[in-house]
Amino acid sequence: MRLPPRRRPPARLRASLLAGAALASLSSAALAQEVDDYDYGDVEVQELVVSGARPAGSVIGDITPELTLSPQEIRAYGAASVTELLEALSPQIGSGQGGGRPVILINGGRISGFSEIRDLPTEAIARVEILPEELSLKYGYPAEQKVVNMVLRPRFRVTLAEGSVKTPTQAGGGETLGVHGARLDILQGRRLTVDAKANWTGGIEESDRSITGGEGAFRSLQPSSSDVALNAVYAKPLENGVSVSVNGLFEASESESRQGLSPFGPEAQLRNTERQTARLAASANGALAGWQWSTTGEIERGEVETDTERASGGLAFLDTARTVTTSAQADLVLNRSFGELPAGQISTALTARASATELESEAVRLGAFQASDLSRTVGELRGNFDIPLTRDGEGLGEHLGRLSANLNLGVEHVSDFGALETWGYGLNWRPTSDLRLLGSFSRSGEAPTMNQLGDPVTVTTGVRVFDLTRGETAEVARTTGGRATLDAGQKDVFKLGATWQPLDDVNLRVQANYVSSRTHDAIVAFPSASTQVEAAFPDRFTRDASGALTAIDARPVNFALQARDEVRWGLTYSRQIGSEPTADERAEMRRRFEAARPAAAPATQAQAPAEGGAQRTTEGRPAGEGPPDGPPPGEGPPPSAAPGGGPPMAGRGPGGPGGGGFGGFGGGGPRSGVFQVGLYHTLALRDEVQIAPGLPKLDLLDGAALGSGGGSPRHQIQLQTNYSKSGLGVAMEANWQSATRIDGGVTGDDLKFSDFATVNLRLFADPGRQRWARDYPWMRGARATLSIDNIFDSRQEVRTSDGAIPITYQPDLLDPVGRTLRLTVRKLIF
Repeated sequence: MRLPPRRRPPARLRASLLAGAALASLSSAALAQEVDDYDYGDVEVQELVVSGARPAGSVIGDITPELTLSPQEIRAYGAASVTELLEALSPQIGSGQGGGRPVILINGGRISGFSEIRDLPTEAIARVEILPEELSLKYGYPAEQKVVNMVLRPRFRVTLAEGSVKTPTQAGGGETLGVHGARLDILQGRRLTVDAKANWTGGIEESDRSITGGEGAFRSLQPSSSDVALNAVYAKPLENGVSVSVNGLFEASESESRQGLSPFGPEAQLRNTERQTARLAASANGALAGWQWSTTGEIERGEVETDTERASGGLAFLDTARTVTTSAQADLVLNRSFGELPAGQISTALTARASATELESEAVRLGAFQASDLSRTVGELRGNFDIPLTRDGEGLGEHLGRLSANLNLGVEHVSDFGALETWGYGLNWRPTSDLRLLGSFSRSGEAPTMNQLGDPVTVTTGVRVFDLTRGETAEVARTTGGRATLDAGQKDVFKLGATWQPLDDVNLRVQANYVSSRTHDAIVAFPSASTQVEAAFPDRFTRDASGALTAIDARPVNFALQARDEVRWGLTYSRQIGSEPTADERAEMRRRFEAARPAAAPATQAQAPAEGGAQRTTEGRPAGEGPPDGPPPGEGPPPSAAPGGGPPMAGRGPGGPGGGGFGGFGGGGPRSGVFQVGLYHTLALRDEVQIAPGLPKLDLLDGAALGSGGGSPRHQIQLQTNYSKSGLGVAMEANWQSATRIDGGVTGDDLKFSDFATVNLRLFADPGRQRWARDYPWMRGARATLSIDNIFDSRQEVRTSDGAIPITYQPDLLDPVGRTLRLTVRKLIF
């Protein structure tokens, strides 16, 4: 039986990609002309921290990092880009306060968006600081996300070429091929990035896996797809302390999936989807009349087109849908200190933000045309005030340590909904230098999204769900779309947090957070079919005369109350391993360093960084300007061997001034390495839902569920271990969650979800860092990485009370990919 051939990318998509590539090339050539006037050299020596001064690129305010990573510690994760590094740091940057991606800063300042930094190679980073959610208030964001501050090297230049192949260990489709090329130039605040990526992924059909009751090669478990991304960033300092950045992004993708056997012949019904996104964003930072100011703006346009072949009533149809989303946003954040108090000055952050979004869609389904045109504008004002109460060593501060209070207020007007208010307060207490305590409370209004209110109502037939009432899999007609009658939600969050560094000479950090959240009139997607949900919304379920489930109205709803209490605690530990360099090795490194250093006249003493300026070494050069063949970042001579006899490292480990491993060449010798462990445990104390007033609460920890994936696990554990030495490294990540169940009630059938664990492993080698490679300069900057995800090919096991596996919960349906191997070869050309 011959299957229909794969379709080629449409001419319009190919033309768009070519146009985008041409535009990126012209832009990079124009921007690089100015940057290339400078002799960058290479960067292999990390910054020297001057004792008594805050490290360059530190965040504003008095909240200290929960964790600080040096270049050597960053390399131990084996991550090639900022995106991969954030994925590897997911246990450390996770938050129980409801936020999404963390707030990302560069050198302590706001950026135009995540795409400005997502493609940077990790070798360009001098240090990474992870800070608590409360710091985001100082940058104009709600206190819902962790803050990650990335301090870049002042001087770095590299061209990157990368290729990768990824494949499931099960035979039968799913392979991914990727290519990646980039150019990065950094010089004292001036930064140019031009990045291009392309990926091709093969589809997986039911015939490639062990699927019972499926349609074999006529139905896809994973679509075949291709995508390309072009990203360019240019940042530059201007006069009077002003700096600007501009970011342009273009992404395009297409995918094809098989939707089942056509009733009109031996062919599969196909669904083709094309997506295109273009984004232009800019940011600026500066100071005026005592105010520090920061502003960002962006314009984005996204288009999605879908064609789906369907059959109904003996007739063939081609359903089409096209959605265009256009959005614009701008904000301004002002920071200033004022009002002298005995413990210091009050600091404030004032934020004004405005956005506009328009969504246009049109669709033809079963021959019927429908269109939708939605728009929304949002205006927001927010103020944050930090009030110092005590100062270290003075007055009450002699006994209490440093204590400050926080107050934040905000109002938001949503054009198609109304006004929402936000307010909160908190305390930041540092009784000793190694202990910090945080407490906060916030109340915020939550409006339904534009789509939840106004999406067109559609009905999709043949959707498989598990009917707990009858203990069987049913095919139903599922209704989706918006509901104009949704109410606003109100979310209250209370948090207590502590960070403790118990030992002065050991890089060990212990963290613990208790978070209690209550959301009244919570706006949620309609939950999966369960006996409890059907009892609360009987009008949303339709059954025939025999009691079989035939239809579900799955439009969003308001829940009366959602309540969750959790404790999340963990520790991070890092230590340097290996021997110190010998006197001869120190002399050789210093000789090569001096031979490669430019002939500029050296300074005779260390210089503290000017306000907003770059840190400098004891020889007067900007920190990070190392020799072309100098030691790798963080693997040079120990602090006592810093060129020019500079001071030893400042601080004492992660979170201290400069962070662990900073100072001189960063500590450790050519044979030294680093070992890291991170362990986090989340204990859910309460996770309940009250669907409507007067109804009993559903305990998601004990038999209730809102989604098809089961209830809420009471325990979750994340473990990380990393080790790297002399250019060789291994990084392991393990995740485990406890078992859950769904109670089918008196007449229904229970579902039991087993506990679930996955283990991922990354092995990497930088041959250019080996001693024998010194005679082969072309090997410098090369890296090979082998990643094994889901080493044990684990899938969660779902069974009914009699031990049977429901058709919709077959392991290969839950995860058709399973264990994968990925080989990546990367070359950095300095």
